[in-house]
Amino acid sequence: MIKLMKIIPSKVKGKKWTAYFDLGEKDKKGKPKEKAVSFGSKGMRDFTLINDKSSAFYIKDKKEREKVKKAYQSRHAKDRINEPMSPGSLSWFVLWNKPTLAGSIAHFKNKFKLN
Repeated sequence: MIKLMKIIPSKVKGKKWTAYFDLGEKDKKGKPKEKAVSFGSKGMRDFTLINDKSSAFYIKDKKEREKVKKAYQSRHAKDRINEPMSPGSLSWFVLWNKPTLAGSIAHFKNKFKLN
């Protein structure tokens, strides 16, 4: 069973976050197999940022925020959003889902049963 272990700021150039997954298997040395997936373009806005009053990307009008979210979802509707370990899925459900990062991560874990 796959488990989302953590999402931390990415060290990968140009990426916002890296998600670490426990694949539920062991390698030849008995260590858990992990997969790291970097996602989100650094410097670009996302739904969590446009909802954060302290962010440079904050949009005061809720209808405008929803309009921006719908535009993102329209542009990325053909991304691999049903595969939990794809960058597209992580961006869609973690960065462009709920108004807060914590809320989005909780929803992502529940949707893909990654607890």
